[in-house]
Amino acid sequence: MPAIFLIRAVLRRGARLMPALGCAVLIAACGHHTTNNAVGVGVGIQLSSPAGTTLVEQGATLEIDANVSGDPANRGVTWTLTGSGSAKSQTATAFIYQAPSGVTGALTVTLTAVAVADATQVASVTITVNGTPVMPAPVLFPANLNIGYVTYFTVVGGLSPFTYTVTSGSLPPGLAFDGSTTGATALSGIPTQIGTYTFTLKAVDANNATAQATVTLVINPQTACVLLGQFAYLFTGFRDHLPVVRAGSLSILSDGTIEGEHDYMDDQTSRIGEVLTDGTCTTISQNRGTLRIVSPTRVESFDYGTIATLSSGHLQENDGTPIVGSGQFFMQTPSAFPLSSVAGDYTFGLVGADTTEHRLALVGRMTIASDGTISNGSVDTNQTPALNAAAVTGTLTAADSNGRGTTVLTIGGLTLPMAYYVVDANTIYLVSADPAAKAVRLAGRMSRQSAPVAASALAGPSVMSLWGSSMAGGLPTATVGAGLIFGGNGTTLNAGLDYVDRGVPLVHTDYAAVPYAVAANGRATFNLAAAGANHPLVAYLSGPGNGYFLEAGSATGNWGILDQQVGAPFSDFLSSYYAGGTVFAASTSPITLVPQLLFQEGSLTGNVTGTYAIDPATGRAIATVSRNILGGSGLVVYIVSSKKLVFLGDGVNSVNSTLGWLQVY
Repeated sequence: MPAIFLIRAVLRRGARLMPALGCAVLIAACGHHTTNNAVGVGVGIQLSSPAGTTLVEQGATLEIDANVSGDPANRGVTWTLTGSGSAKSQTATAFIYQAPSGVTGALTVTLTAVAVADATQVASVTITVNGTPVMPAPVLFPANLNIGYVTYFTVVGGLSPFTYTVTSGSLPPGLAFDGSTTGATALSGIPTQIGTYTFTLKAVDANNATAQATVTLVINPQTACVLLGQFAYLFTGFRDHLPVVRAGSLSILSDGTIEGEHDYMDDQTSRIGEVLTDGTCTTISQNRGTLRIVSPTRVESFDYGTIATLSSGHLQENDGTPIVGSGQFFMQTPSAFPLSSVAGDYTFGLVGADTTEHRLALVGRMTIASDGTISNGSVDTNQTPALNAAAVTGTLTAADSNGRGTTVLTIGGLTLPMAYYVVDANTIYLVSADPAAKAVRLAGRMSRQSAPVAASALAGPSVMSLWGSSMAGGLPTATVGAGLIFGGNGTTLNAGLDYVDRGVPLVHTDYAAVPYAVAANGRATFNLAAAGANHPLVAYLSGPGNGYFLEAGSATGNWGILDQQVGAPFSDFLSSYYAGGTVFAASTSPITLVPQLLFQEGSLTGNVTGTYAIDPATGRAIATVSRNILGGSGLVVYIVSSKKLVFLGDGVNSVNSTLGWLQVY
């Protein structure tokens, strides 16, 4: 119950900017297939469905009733329908929705009620229309001989119960479907024979409508890893509560062995350009496993989860050492390694600690010539005194076969030995590479900058990911946030920010008509100010809606990344699995790996179960999950695109709320 209470409070705070999310919390709390007639409570309005559901078949009708508190004259509500379908009839207290016919799969529409007596009282409900069933063909991860495997097939639309049968081909020996009669069924077991298996799965719904998908599943030898190829990774975390930075390259061979190189720094140790002496990648099940990395100084182990293309994923250290942390990995493009390919304009963001263990963040831009020379640099920091648009100089050495090169950046009074790892033509990881003890240690990335970057780059929408950290009682405490920037017209912009500050519960704040300016090199400045709380931000934009930012003078060294939001308005998440976890951890716990999470029609399944409700206009959602992840069981989610989600823990009774990213399978 505490998590649900928090969610209600957040929705009330955000109701004016995002009214469509106001009532949806009880959809999330109760689920779509409930017999409870309540389907939503907004600000002063309760919505109910006599049918006890918000699901309706194509061509059918569904009644939604409204009860308004503080309405002695019984003036009721006005209704607005967004999406397909129509009003068969409506009164001040009841709306009869007429679902369209000819629907393929499923669609969602939003019904919003606004109190006549008080327009600030708003509630909405998301109605799902089920049409002719469709079974999207899943992209299957390869399986391993004698290792447990599970994958899922889902049906969009149709009416349960469903009957599933294999109509052609054959399943790999050892695997079977689970007998489900719902819109999702699992194929699981322990493969007993190597090979390639193609089969067709057919689903028949209660109306005798059918859907099917034909797929191919490969069973690999037991020693093969689900990952294969050359990957760059960026890792941040803590050793004995003090910041750790790391980046490297891993080449995973067909027999699961690992070669590679990395750079690592904590407050006691530097391991610069260290070449691996051994390593093993092991598959545990489907898309997750372990990475055992052996260097001349130690043996380390990481858990990983990957997406279906096997080109990227998430990892976290899990070997019982004092080091905790997490990061992302992406398949490298060797053709991008030469300096001639690296050359161009870049923005960048770095975060870590200075020589006194105070948090240090840098954002900026630079131009790299084909000989590696850096020019046209501009950097801002949060140190005291801060650097503002300071010059940066340096020269990159040529990268080796792992995509690793080095540079020494000179920024104001800072001299920063760095290593870099080329990911692809547009992305480079950076990490400190200073052999000295108690040196500055930073990690981050560079993104190729498009030119020119004008004020229209903040027209939005753009999703903000924000991290901060400070020491309290000898422990790092987190400040994290997620939000949306939109409506930049060249002079002012709008924003909404969900913010958890060192144990202070989640607060959503709206900002309207915020003045901003963007310089010719992409440096932008604006101040999110409300109720006495200021967030003076400096951003370097790499293109429309993308870039890096920091909060000038922040006590917790707030720093973040902007991602252009694509696809709004959002009727719902795609019926897809996501994988990911904590990025740029701001405290030692929790650091979370989420290998499988499915968003579908208001429900979450996979490694975490729960429910969610979404605001179509902004892509902001509230979720309640079965266990504490990211610092709480209540989550705020922002959709960046169908490929990426940003999710934030609620931080109830915790100084350790954190923020993570999810990638679609």
